[in-house]
Amino acid sequence: MIIKENIWMLKASFAMGQRPGFHCYLIKDAQGLTLIDSSLPGRGDDILREIKQIGFQASDLKRILLTHGDMDHIGNAPMLQKATGCKVYASEEEVLLITGQMRRAEMKEKLFQSSGFVPPEMSVLPEELEEYQIIPSPGHTTGHVCYLYQKVLFAGDCCTTESGTLEGPDPKFTENLVLAEKSYRQVSKYAFDWICPGHGNPVQV
Repeated sequence: MIIKENIWMLKASFAMGQRPGFHCYLIKDAQGLTLIDSSLPGRGDDILREIKQIGFQASDLKRILLTHGDMDHIGNAPMLQKATGCKVYASEEEVLLITGQMRRAEMKEKLFQSSGFVPPEMSVLPEELEEYQIIPSPGHTTGHVCYLYQKVLFAGDCCTTESGTLEGPDPKFTENLVLAEKSYRQVSKYAFDWICPGHGNPVQV
């Protein structure tokens, strides 16, 4: 799905059966290709295949920017890094979670312990990232961030459109709902014309 020129929501991250979509987005920018999040494990080959179908090579993928460290967002990052040599970035707090230096919320920690997930080599997001604006949006997780690029907001789990309408964070999987709702209100004040969430369809606003 084309969001805007040089911005795609990858079909590889669409829903399978009764499972909701765990979306990732591809951007052609000045550095090459940037992937926002990486969907659930097991979709890496499909992501690489789709990158080629769009007209690029796997080696064009230069970096993955993670909104946060939940499994449905980081799942293919290790495989994609191994296949392409891309760098994988997250906020400092999320890097600690992803690499196991800090424990997750109990429910999520059990999931990771049982999954056998081996994290990629991680880099902490710089304070400034070329054309991207990094927007801290804690609450769903400790170090959750959104990315704003060319008036497209990549919202991760700061909000959702799974119900068919734009809503705040899903309480079921949010670690600090009060803080997450505050972040959602703050993020909503930025100027953008598309919202691309991790779950649900992108919406033009």
